Amino acid sequence: MKRPFIQSSLLVTGLSMSWFVLAHQSHSHSAHPDHDHAALHAHVHGEATLDVVFEGNMLLASLEAPAADIVGFEHLATDSESQAKVRNAEAQLKLAETLWALPSAAACELKDVSVNHELLATSDHDHDHDHDHDHDHDHDHDHKHDHHKHHDHTHGADHKHDHDHDHDHDHDQSQHSDIQVEYNFFCEHPEHLQAVSIQLFTSFPSLHNISVQMITPQGQKGLTLSPTQPRLTFNE
Repeated sequence: MKRPFIQSSLLVTGLSMSWFVLAHQSHSHSAHPDHDHAALHAHVHGEATLDVVFEGNMLLASLEAPAADIVGFEHLATDSESQAKVRNAEAQLKLAETLWALPSAAACELKDVSVNHELLATSDHDHDHDHDHDHDHDHDHDHKHDHHKHHDHTHGADHKHDHDHDHDHDHDQSQHSDIQVEYNFFCEHPEHLQAVSIQLFTSFPSLHNISVQMITPQGQKGLTLSPTQPRLTFNE
């Protein structure tokens, strides 16, 4: 899945898009300067990435983590148990106050949060159903086909459908999947926002490091967070 930027938040707040794009590009190229775009975001279990922009009253952050570290799997959630795990993870990721230990003196309020992934079925299934319905409708009105041809055609279509289904199933089981979360905070007293402790390691213990790129009034920097060092500082 392509890693999204906080485009909607930037438009709402008026923050320059180039700032966040710069942080994202620097994050990628500083780690892998000689690799192409696909290789820039290597999918490694236990490792997440975080882009942060702090300007004026706004604190924006975009987190990307392997789905395996958030929900325990990376395939399409097709049963009620796995779907419940995805929904529970979504709800947990949206509880920013438990994941971001912001200083109360800064009076920061979460204005927007979004969780993006490909673990749940989409409307593509409805589209396939409509397509099959149209095919049957046209076939019923084609009086030139005899019963034998209809049987062969149906058998062939069913065989192709089964083959495609198996192929898609194998693809879903083997592909990597990430979960992206975007946070938009408004801080009434940003002068008191000097540091924040990230609690993701407590909530999702299979994560063991988070690679961070930050842009703050003090400039741009990169660092790595870990369970023993989960703290971001903005005044250095």
